[in-house]
Amino acid sequence: MGLSRAAEIILADLRGLIADLGKDGGLANGSVYDTAMVVRLAPPEEGTEAAVEWLLRQQHADGGWDNPKVLRARDMPTLAAVLALHVRGKDERTRKAVERGLEFIRQQRPYWTVLPEDLLVGVEMNLPRLLEDAVALGLDVPVDQYAAVIEDGKRRRKKLSQLKQVMPLHFGTPPALTFDGWGTEPEVALMDPDGGVGPCPAATAVWIHTAKDRPELKEQVAKARQYLKNAEAGTDARLPGVVPATWRIDFMEQQWGLFALLCAGLLKHPLLADVVKPHLDMLGAALTPRGLGFTKYFMPDGDCTAVTAALLEATNRPVDMAVVKQFARGEHFYTYPQETHPSLTTTAHAAMALNIAGEDTSHWVSEMLKLQSSDGRWLIDKWQTSWLYTTTHVMLAIPDAEKMRTSIKTLLSHQKEDGGWGASDHTTRVETAFAVLALHALRGKGVEQEAIRSALARANGYLQRTYQPLAPSEEPMWIGKALYCPFRMDRAFELSAMLALALGEG
Repeated sequence: MGLSRAAEIILADLRGLIADLGKDGGLANGSVYDTAMVVRLAPPEEGTEAAVEWLLRQQHADGGWDNPKVLRARDMPTLAAVLALHVRGKDERTRKAVERGLEFIRQQRPYWTVLPEDLLVGVEMNLPRLLEDAVALGLDVPVDQYAAVIEDGKRRRKKLSQLKQVMPLHFGTPPALTFDGWGTEPEVALMDPDGGVGPCPAATAVWIHTAKDRPELKEQVAKARQYLKNAEAGTDARLPGVVPATWRIDFMEQQWGLFALLCAGLLKHPLLADVVKPHLDMLGAALTPRGLGFTKYFMPDGDCTAVTAALLEATNRPVDMAVVKQFARGEHFYTYPQETHPSLTTTAHAAMALNIAGEDTSHWVSEMLKLQSSDGRWLIDKWQTSWLYTTTHVMLAIPDAEKMRTSIKTLLSHQKEDGGWGASDHTTRVETAFAVLALHALRGKGVEQEAIRSALARANGYLQRTYQPLAPSEEPMWIGKALYCPFRMDRAFELSAMLALALGEG
């Protein structure tokens, strides 16, 4: 099979990336929120100087921390950073950073009058607790502006208290993930075999802090500290105390890395078969009748289960689709039990898996179409900040291209002058890849518009111009307890889109 030089380079890059999926527990950016919690409550043995310096470098010109594109996602990491710097800072520079951070928080008042559906995971419990800590330290924080989220937190704590009365808490569950928002006692049952609580560095740091006066828990504390040390290697920073938002994310990297290939029509490509097969074997072995989660020590969820089922079914590894259907609830598929807001893309991924299995998904398609905005987009999802991810993944789940006429027109109209796409004022490679993969897939549904061919050609030009071999994505757009960038996952979407175009299939 003859390949162009461009295709050979992209293929080599993609093969190396696929081989690394899940390696060392996964790879993501350092989390301001989690790093700040570790610095304040469970500082590393090497000291906090390097992590404090890292936190200072992450502060933006407006005084806040984290992605400026997602305004409500910035309060929690900003307040966490302010607390860490207030406690661990030793000079005028950190004092000024604290002042600027507090002023930024005060400017956030307009964004908290009504709670949106795309809040960070656990913010209704974590943010009120940070406010309590700030007040206890004498910091001037505008507690009243968060009245709505504080009330929501009270409801969540009450529900958790009721849950604890009827069933014991256990590691690998949502309550463990949000321990940093409600935990006051070091409950050993919440610690997983890796030594993590959550598995989340912030929750683990709080657990360590609650156990500081418990000598009988010395071994568990040492195990938790080792978890934090291991988690440091899951970031691009590789500094003592700098940790990701979640660790491990090994299954998730494998699931979404291969899912990018599936979206591009490359999952069964012969030039990728040898690097794809080990991941399919592992995911197939790990999938149980209850489903599969983002790592082996966290409970199965509807999204990871659906993506895994789609991958296996698409590669002639038949799956009993009951494993996906168990997450169906009325008009949607849920990600986790008792979640406050459903995820649109979880429903989309479930529909994709069922489509591949040849099952009728018309009910789910109808329900997703009801959530479409007037211009054809799907704007909000609980796991991703970019409407391009949400819109394109719903489009990939709809078999009938006729139902997407408005969506196609709007997607094309949002292509920027440089040939790429971006949900904000600037273009990103990964969002461009989302758009490319959706448009590319339409050709397999009988859509051969000249406008689509032209858009893909322009997008190919943008991706080629901005391509740097082995260079990861950098913008945190995924939603968890903090915004995060899973480098290998995003890169898989970028390279899959580029390879599909380079092979002449776009």
